[in-house]
Amino acid sequence: MHTTLESVLKARCESIESKGLHRKVATTTRQATSGRVTTANGMQLISFSCNDYMALANHSSVKRAAIEAIELYGVGAQASRLITGNHPLYKEIEEKIARIYRTEAALVFSSGYLANVGSISAIVGRHDMILADRLIHASAVDGAKLSGAKIYRFIHNDLAHCEELLRKYRKKHRHCLMLVEGVYGMDGDLAPVDALVKVAREHGAWLAVDVAHSFGMTSTLQPDIYIGTLSKAAGALGGYVCSSNVVIDYLQNAARSFVYTTALPPAIVAAASAAIDMVHENREIPITLARKFCKAMELPEPASHIVPIIMRDSHSAVHAAQILAQRGFLVAAIRPPTVPTPRLRFAFTAAHTPQDIYRLCEALRQECILATFASPLTSS
Repeated sequence: MHTTLESVLKARCESIESKGLHRKVATTTRQATSGRVTTANGMQLISFSCNDYMALANHSSVKRAAIEAIELYGVGAQASRLITGNHPLYKEIEEKIARIYRTEAALVFSSGYLANVGSISAIVGRHDMILADRLIHASAVDGAKLSGAKIYRFIHNDLAHCEELLRKYRKKHRHCLMLVEGVYGMDGDLAPVDALVKVAREHGAWLAVDVAHSFGMTSTLQPDIYIGTLSKAAGALGGYVCSSNVVIDYLQNAARSFVYTTALPPAIVAAASAAIDMVHENREIPITLARKFCKAMELPEPASHIVPIIMRDSHSAVHAAQILAQRGFLVAAIRPPTVPTPRLRFAFTAAHTPQDIYRLCEALRQECILATFASPLTSS
């Protein structure tokens, strides 16, 4: 008997929904005059879900750079960078990024996802191994799977387990690539990069650090590769890899997500380049506000500008987010499979004010929301 595609996928969607994990795309409009106010379902909400950490997406200088680039060069890039899409603006932004990370060179991709997928799958193959933190981003997981390398996962930020796996498996494989995040996007904690660099060197491995949520953050000891995005702190779009001249030259030839995709529009490259010039101006504001929030909510001091609050279950996370929306706040309910435990994720930005934090804490203290938190209240 023939089974239709629709019937199979409908059953899968119903299964997802029964677990409280069904997702829908909600239309939102962000005010051009504010980096923190979003309109959703007819309501104006202060967003704590946005990753525009430095509030540069609406900065006048960034918008002006994009507008001027459109006037000069048009809208689209018209081809991949290896054909006719390598606009002169790319050289400028790649040199800026490489200087920030103190590397010889950088390569810009069309998104952070493409940077991870393309670079990881190009660097290692089926005779190699990948040793990754259990909480790395989905794009890094996908790149690892595409590579054909044997994948091992170590307990989150557990150096002892990381070394145990290296001692057990490293000699069985030709090469080893280790994958971690500088700041983990769903947990807000930091990887011990300096210690990981030492471990990698001791075992003849290479270390790649995803800095999507920690633009410009470097360590004393340099990893082999930085992989990042221009869509968060830089407020634009795109991804990048920073490394040696040899690595970048190789990726230009072997990273399929670089070779076989259209280049970013000149306006986006111009906007990101302008944002990079200002990305460090208000760097302390997000973490300062995160600390104020955690102190008021009696949570442990945060390591970064991202603070999760763990919920009892996925239904509770969605319910709490809905109540917060009624109180004037847009807060993301993050559920499996994105994270192992459901949570509310709060992202603090340079656009937020101390008054925003006060009002948010007052909303969270409502009994109907407190009842949805995991017990005891925790951020990890």
